[in-house]
Amino acid sequence: MRAYVGVTAQELSEFLSSGTLDVSDVYAATQFFIKANPDLDEEEVEYALSLVAAEDAQELVGAETGAPLVLAFEVAAEVIEAEHEMSVSLTTALSWKSLECCFEISEDGEELTWFATQEIADKIAEWLA
Repeated sequence: MRAYVGVTAQELSEFLSSGTLDVSDVYAATQFFIKANPDLDEEEVEYALSLVAAEDAQELVGAETGAPLVLAFEVAAEVIEAEHEMSVSLTTALSWKSLECCFEISEDGEELTWFATQEIADKIAEWLA
């Protein structure tokens, strides 16, 4: 299942160093969300959830946190404890190996620029500035 988490560049830097990101819930296309939004196709569902995560990330930004970002993960069914309206609860921390990509959030919060996991180490200094 694809899942999204809003983070700051500082949190991403710590995740890059440790290899784990301890969050209890992540935004995901749950059965509840899909049923509540029948007019959205799969891609639109994913985009909507990534924008919700982007809003979270923007709220976390402070003077020392760096840029707001969204991380997309592939979450295995066995680590999902419960499904909610538009999120799932996890039984374990997320690992770097389950990270699919990173999105940089535009200043207006409406656009997300995609970055491969291999690009993150090269971009982190810029995002922290």
